[in-house]
Amino acid sequence: MEHRMERAEAMFTGTAKCKIIAEIHFDNDPDTSYKVTGEGFAQPLEGSQTLELNSTHSLPINLSILGTILQTNFRMYTQYTGTMVYDFFKTSFPGAMSVEMTGKFDDGLVVRATCTLTHVKEALICRCQVHFEGMTDESLVGSEDLSCTLPCFEVVDKGTKADEAVSTMDLVWRTGNSEMGGKYGCRLNSTIKCSGNFAPSFHFIGHEYKLTEKSENNLHFAQRQKSRATVINYYKNSR
Repeated sequence: MEHRMERAEAMFTGTAKCKIIAEIHFDNDPDTSYKVTGEGFAQPLEGSQTLELNSTHSLPINLSILGTILQTNFRMYTQYTGTMVYDFFKTSFPGAMSVEMTGKFDDGLVVRATCTLTHVKEALICRCQVHFEGMTDESLVGSEDLSCTLPCFEVVDKGTKADEAVSTMDLVWRTGNSEMGGKYGCRLNSTIKCSGNFAPSFHFIGHEYKLTEKSENNLHFAQRQKSRATVINYYKNSR
């Protein structure tokens, strides 16, 4: 375990680079898929990262939602300094990590994603398949009347196997839709696996988001994220 921690600190010192390649699918339009690509930079020991995404076609979903869901994959950019908690995410590399996500939105929409992260030539490469189920023309995920993602906490614990972790987080966006009480949310559950690693102990990760760019046609998106691990939940549930 100590060897993995020392190796992780050496790998993630300074500025880190990531790339993402994602295919987005909607069950109400099964013949069409959307390709989203992007890259980002991070200071992992400080817990900060920036991700920029571009889509080949205008997406029927607000990129503040999709971008945040994709950005959750980069937990290795979380600051763990001083927590005395084992950093399962940085220590997963230079091997590979797989992530399975299931999210349920307040209006019943479901998102499922499978992602694989590998470390290639000093960059993290994340490949994702994302499926949205139950989307309609009235679904709020397509609304432009949504804020950036609100600050939140993520609950992390050991999984059912020795080399996996599980997490739960409530992603929330403000909306002008009065029927939703002014907020629209998604409960996102993830299982993160890394062969040969050691499962983490129970702890939290606090996340803050700052949207820096987003086109109205959902072709371009950029967001900064600050993440810090803690054994204390210092964010009240924003919902």
